[in-house]
Amino acid sequence: MMARSRTKRVCATVVFSLLFLRTSFLRAQSTSPTSAHQSFQADGARLADDGRNALASGKYVVAEKDYNELLKLGVHSPLVYSNLGVVYMRTGRFDQAIRSFLEAQALAPNVPGIRLNLGLAYFRKHEFRKAAWHFGDTLAADPKNLQARYLKGECHFMLDEFSDAIAAFEPLESVEQNDLEYLFMLGTSYGMLKRTDDSLRVFQRMVQTGDDTPHLHLLLGKAYLALGQNESAAEELKRAAASETIPFAHYYLGILNRQLGHPESASTEFEKEIRIDPRNALAFKELAEIRLDQADPKSSIAILEEGIAHSHDVPELYATLGRAYIQVFNEAKAISALKKAIAISPSVGSYHYQLGRAYLKAGRRADAHAEMERARILTAQAPQGKMRAFSSEQETESVTDGSH
Repeated sequence: MMARSRTKRVCATVVFSLLFLRTSFLRAQSTSPTSAHQSFQADGARLADDGRNALASGKYVVAEKDYNELLKLGVHSPLVYSNLGVVYMRTGRFDQAIRSFLEAQALAPNVPGIRLNLGLAYFRKHEFRKAAWHFGDTLAADPKNLQARYLKGECHFMLDEFSDAIAAFEPLESVEQNDLEYLFMLGTSYGMLKRTDDSLRVFQRMVQTGDDTPHLHLLLGKAYLALGQNESAAEELKRAAASETIPFAHYYLGILNRQLGHPESASTEFEKEIRIDPRNALAFKELAEIRLDQADPKSSIAILEEGIAHSHDVPELYATLGRAYIQVFNEAKAISALKKAIAISPSVGSYHYQLGRAYLKAGRRADAHAEMERARILTAQAPQGKMRAFSSEQETESVTDGSH
């Protein structure tokens, strides 16, 4: 998938672009030739080398320990903070990653890789507006940075900001003309703005590049689904699903059937998706929502608990589980589930709204009012783009960044 490979390339940026700083912080500590200072230098150099090697080989626990030891020694360098941020990002601790990258940026404001990884941390946290700003900041300092341009376009696509997405994507067309996900997002953005000729041109390029593969038909099906061309969407998604191996084909067929008002057909597709890829948390969520719509919350709870067993860090599962527990009048479990969703994604207004409902049913009116107010503010500040459901990141959101 594009998002996975591109994310891995981006993560490499800071790790290796800052290696020129590896020993400079040691020389800067003191000019005294005492044995104590020499020992300090040796310890620092060893920790810097060990941390770099551990990070490069994916030993994140070791790398985190080494970099924190350097901080305890008083070594506050861009390298330490930046590589520690990469450790946090690759282990899913995005708030800590952001804080580390900000510390690195304060010490080395002109290193584009730090700005890029700041954007990527927000991107992986699904705070796409902040991510887009940081990618734009990267481009302001380094206009030729193609990674920042691509990711900025992807953020705007997820936010339904199609004009901005096109503005970011168009200069990349000669470079990315064989990237199917890029063509999918560009062609869909043209279609959303009724630029039919441009949309058809890009989709024709997709067909030429995709070589009749299941992945091509999946992307075309997603594009047609996003554009409301349901018959074409069904045709392409069925062609993708015929392989019985490609993830997400049955998932999007399920989405299409839900939109068309065919819940049983949708359930069948989501069940097929789960058999192919039990890590697809969104298939569990959609199937559980159908059961909620059918007034069967106990079945919904069982489906969600199975999904959480496969994907324990997906907030949508906990949020839907909270809704299901509200329906069976178990407010305590509803509150617990919704708090877990918020702990993972604190900026999603709907999670706070559902928690407010649970508090209200539990008779905790003050807590309910506070959560409803948070929901109102968050919804006004960061409306969710509908296109996020059709983004390539959605298909890899459970994948951690690879080691280099």
